[in-house]
Amino acid sequence: MAILSRKIFRELAEVRQQYCVSIYIPTERSGENKKAQIRFKNKILQVRDALSDFGMPGKHIPDFIEPLEMLLNDSGVWRHMSDGLAVFLSPGKFAYSSFPIRFQDHATVNKHFYLLPLMPLFNGDGRFFLLALSLNAVSLFEGTRDHIAEIEIQHLVPQRMEDTIGTDYEPKSLQFRSGQTAGGQGLYHGQGRGKDFKKEEIEKHLRAVDKNLMDVINDNDVPLIVACVDYIFPIYRKVNSYPGLFHKNIPGNPEETHMQDLHPKAWALVEDLFRKHRTEAARQFHFLAGKERTVTHIADIAEAAVNGRIDTLLIEKGLQIRGIADNMESGVLVQKENTKNNYCLVDFAAKNSFLNGAKVFLLDKEEMPDPDVRIGATLRY
Repeated sequence: MAILSRKIFRELAEVRQQYCVSIYIPTERSGENKKAQIRFKNKILQVRDALSDFGMPGKHIPDFIEPLEMLLNDSGVWRHMSDGLAVFLSPGKFAYSSFPIRFQDHATVNKHFYLLPLMPLFNGDGRFFLLALSLNAVSLFEGTRDHIAEIEIQHLVPQRMEDTIGTDYEPKSLQFRSGQTAGGQGLYHGQGRGKDFKKEEIEKHLRAVDKNLMDVINDNDVPLIVACVDYIFPIYRKVNSYPGLFHKNIPGNPEETHMQDLHPKAWALVEDLFRKHRTEAARQFHFLAGKERTVTHIADIAEAAVNGRIDTLLIEKGLQIRGIADNMESGVLVQKENTKNNYCLVDFAAKNSFLNGAKVFLLDKEEMPDPDVRIGATLRY
């Protein structure tokens, strides 16, 4: 699974082509994902029809959607999924990735990509990184409130002490010690060079881990939680260069703990932080409403988003409002029907708000600051 950085999001958001395909489907973390492949195949059929409706000559469609067909038939990709798959195709561009979000089925063709389902990766669902760190292995995960998935970094980040300090390092070995626990199991202890003697070597190794890890996550501003034995964490905190390093670690050797067991421990650390963000956003909306610094009509929100006036945008999950906002001088046209010329104005407002530095939250209906408001924005001025 790849990380969706702000840079990549911007690249996708700035694409303007005659034919831009956006597909989202839910997937499973294990198995061959046969059901997901069937969903994806059905989405390809929908895309074929939509391209034809958009005016693409029938003889050009097979070549254009060939990357989708190749992805459909790549069994290796389907065996390494997270909770949802997002796919984007336009002339000269093809991108896809698995994410820790359970997407709803969706397929559209328009003149730009539909990116609204990706917004929780930056704000709404409490996105965080989890670094499982030991002296023998380093793994990175991306998580949200409900999901977690591994990011492949083994070829990018040094895994073992030997990788950074050479073969002179004597790895800690486990040796059997006589005696039994109450449960009848043998106790083990390690023999090696000792923590004090190895501290400078550990620091050198962790500095190399941090340096290479920054190449993966440095374009993000979400919390980074570290799962490691307690004596390693202060050393890593000393060499860390990621601003969002969480101040507490998950204690214990992560090599002995499954990812699904680490996930609730990580979420327990950051849950209050994200709840505070969402609660503060709703409180601020009420406060600024009395100062006439909120807007709740999609046309006003779209205009404010383009002009960089939005500080925080609150959107009820599942909201779709069709229309056209290509020319702000002509105003925003809201339309009830779904046509090939219009698009989702909520997606338009979310993308422009986010790219102009606003916070964007996708909320459940009961989380919205007002039961009569399905979309609302606080303004910077």
